[in-house]
Amino acid sequence: MRARIWVAVLHVSDRVREKITNRHGIEEQELRDEVECIPGLRATWDDSPDRGRRAIVEIRLRRQRVLVVLYPTGIDPDEFHLGSAYPVHD
Repeated sequence: MRARIWVAVLHVSDRVREKITNRHGIEEQELRDEVECIPGLRATWDDSPDRGRRAIVEIRLRRQRVLVVLYPTGIDPDEFHLGSAYPVHD
């Protein structure tokens, strides 16, 4: 299901920060700049039996498409945990 979401607060764990930086070359701040407090951010919701409900957002970083996986915190509808960020190689 496609929807627009507002990410007011993005939580990034140390483990995920290391993963996106070391494995995918994405810095936390550049990701925040494209996801946090961006009006009209488009997401596709996915309900995974293994991982639960998550939003998949497509952004552009350095002229490359990146899929960002966000998990609702359950505290506030505008607050998410970063699951990962994956560059898309066309």
